[in-house]
Amino acid sequence: MNTFPLDDQLVFLIDRLNSAVNVCYEAPDRTDQGYAYATGYSRSAMADVANHLSKIVEQMREEVDG
Repeated sequence: MNTFPLDDQLVFLIDRLNSAVNVCYEAPDRTDQGYAYATGYSRSAMADVANHLSKIVEQMREEVDG
């Protein structure tokens, strides 16, 4: 089980998504990044957040059913 409080986990996920949004805005204007970088970074962030949220839901359901 995760040892971090739920609100801390959610704040982390919000920060991860905000970071991906910022990359999408900034990367196209950077010669060493561009749209491909923004796409890859954002895809990775969204997949990570979705995976983590799924785990949170599983933990919450276990607590209720437990």
